[in-house]
Amino acid sequence: MTTEQQIAFVEGLRQQIENDPSISEREKYRQSWDQPGVITRLDTELDRLKTGMYTDRFGNKTPLTDAQKNAGNQLQAIQYLGTMVPRIQSAKATYFEINARHTGRSIGEVQAEWDSIMARQGTGRGSVGISLKDSWRDDLAVAGLSAQGQADIGQSKRARDALAEMEERRLAHLAKQPSRPTIRPEHRRVYAQSANPNVRCEQCGQFGHEQPACPNGDLAARRKELQAEHHAATNALKAASVQQVLDSGQEPVYLRRDGVEVGGDEARRLLEQDRDSFAGGQPITTVAEANARLKAVANSDAELQQQMAARTGGVSSWVQEVAYNEESGLMMVTTAPRTRKDGQVSPGKTYPYRVSKEEAAQILTSDEVGRAISNTVMRRGNGKTNDAYHWENAADAQAAQEQRKCPTCGRWASMTSSHACPVPGSAAADNSMADRAQQTHWRAQARAAREAGLEPPAPPMQRVHLMSQRQFKLPGGGIANVPPPRDVRDQVAAGRAAAPSVSFRYPEATVSGQATVWRDESGVDVVSPFPQAGGNGMRCTCGKFSSGGRCEHIGKALHSLGDAYGAAPTGDTALRPGVSMAELRRERTSDTAYDAPRAPLERMNYSRIQNLRAQRQDTHKEGLFEKQRRGEPINTPSVKPPKNTEGQAVAWPTTFEREGKGGANSDRPTDLNDVADVQYRLRAALFARTRTHYSVLRDKDGGMRITIPKARRGKDGTIPFPERARLADTLGIPAHLSRANGVYIPADTSWRHEMLSRAYGDTPPPIRAARYTVA
Repeated sequence: MTTEQQIAFVEGLRQQIENDPSISEREKYRQSWDQPGVITRLDTELDRLKTGMYTDRFGNKTPLTDAQKNAGNQLQAIQYLGTMVPRIQSAKATYFEINARHTGRSIGEVQAEWDSIMARQGTGRGSVGISLKDSWRDDLAVAGLSAQGQADIGQSKRARDALAEMEERRLAHLAKQPSRPTIRPEHRRVYAQSANPNVRCEQCGQFGHEQPACPNGDLAARRKELQAEHHAATNALKAASVQQVLDSGQEPVYLRRDGVEVGGDEARRLLEQDRDSFAGGQPITTVAEANARLKAVANSDAELQQQMAARTGGVSSWVQEVAYNEESGLMMVTTAPRTRKDGQVSPGKTYPYRVSKEEAAQILTSDEVGRAISNTVMRRGNGKTNDAYHWENAADAQAAQEQRKCPTCGRWASMTSSHACPVPGSAAADNSMADRAQQTHWRAQARAAREAGLEPPAPPMQRVHLMSQRQFKLPGGGIANVPPPRDVRDQVAAGRAAAPSVSFRYPEATVSGQATVWRDESGVDVVSPFPQAGGNGMRCTCGKFSSGGRCEHIGKALHSLGDAYGAAPTGDTALRPGVSMAELRRERTSDTAYDAPRAPLERMNYSRIQNLRAQRQDTHKEGLFEKQRRGEPINTPSVKPPKNTEGQAVAWPTTFEREGKGGANSDRPTDLNDVADVQYRLRAALFARTRTHYSVLRDKDGGMRITIPKARRGKDGTIPFPERARLADTLGIPAHLSRANGVYIPADTSWRHEMLSRAYGDTPPPIRAARYTVA
């Protein structure tokens, strides 16, 4: 590769990293000899290539030697830098979220702690060196960190030391929280190793095992205790019944054991004698109270019998016990002891797996539990793996076996990768999902379920946008423009989620946007005004809505929609299609988090990720050498030019015009190279649409960031999640692009044109911005 090709290559890579919003400004432009920012390091490389000189830490320049010039390995490493850096940033952000959740803090506070540790002065090269081997990653085991995050996390020694220090604090904080085992007696099912499935235990009466191997000893003892309580409750009912006869005011009649009936005072004396005998010196209650006591005993006995049946799974040739907790999705499979050829007995082993409630039910109710386990959680060979059922690493599997009070949500939960309660400033707080992403996720779940021989999950509810409107007069004044009720009801009755575009004009404010109407699993039709339900949500022009996100106008409009569509209005942002009211009520009232997966997960274990990555790198490196031997040019980072709505490439725009479309300042063009004017127009367009003030900040390289005024930010300086979601919804971009510090706009005229269009509500934008890719 010639020097000119290398310069073009590094310049393209620099632009790609500069446009990446996942990398902070500090990490891009940090000035440090030991640990410079990514762009700072690339600028140094460009200077070396252009001048042929090497600059040491004291500013002295010397000509480059042959050993200091880029060879094939260096070029291959630089080419991978463009894809490696975003992965490292994503893995680091994931760890920040885990640490914040497990310590009860916000993402911003954890980020500040990380920055303070990383900013400490090093003691020479040994403190900041980068390990080029994966031995440290191989041993890394952090509960909650996925295998992909483990493979992508950074390698500098300073980062490793910072991670070790923060891990020590995280574990110390968790150790102070109340704890309990995830698997408790009620979760266990024991399988007897017997060729005779009709064997019955004399102690508990269950089939599948004999008394010496009975797992229900404690439950059988409690049933014996209940027998005494049942006898006492029965006598109490008899005493209460006799007292009721005595208090009735009727002439008593008593049948003696010899068959002779007596009445009068003699009958009363005998009845009182029986009453006192039944009462046994205890206070005499009413018949209703005695019946309730007897019923409680019967219910307790039935519950104990159910627990016995749940523990006793039947007979298996190699499975001794299966324990499953539907709250965390932990399944513990214990194999039976095995007698070896030399006569020694090898003890059974216990394996932890992550299994959905539906899968566990099918496994545990199978006639051949051993075969069901072999075909799912333990399947191997024939091109199939059981990666989907494994926890992310050893620490994750160990944490799954214990539940603690989560410092963030306050519920009992295993602090693993499955527990993802919302953390301030994180994407986990966003419950909404685009239809396309939801469909893709369902297809992956269904495919994994079919491969495991299980029933696939139900498909997600299809969303139908309804645009046609009719005008109605509102009681008390005002006009509503909403889709006809019949159209909405037809879609809901067909099992779809209707998304009607609505507008309510009141004398003092206007409500507009998109509602969501769907039928809950319980058969109740629900209407929601919130974007969390999957639509764009409803907004109001009043000041109360701008400051708090809710107002009485939204409430009036919502009840009008409920009356028109025959649906129950909801003010709960967590209620959405696919989440039943019963499930939500359980989540709200239970003190335990339900984190079990809904279907088999699609994941790959760490070693497989690393092996595939090494294979790709070797193949890529060999390809570079082969091209060099043949004298062919090596591909450099390429640019995908801007495109119009039909996907055709267009020239880079220089001006932004939308004359005749309406909106703030739409009657004049904007020079896209005039950064100040672009800033002003972005602010004006956003305020005109939302009646909310936004800040548009500029960096030193011409990039911009749309954020909110400092007065509306959180204590840690980040944007509150509702504000982030509202900004993403206004711009029509995926939620993950609206970050804790705002929405980044690269220093590119095509990006400025697209974001101006989005600020005005022109979706899809007439011009899609250019994208940089590493070829």
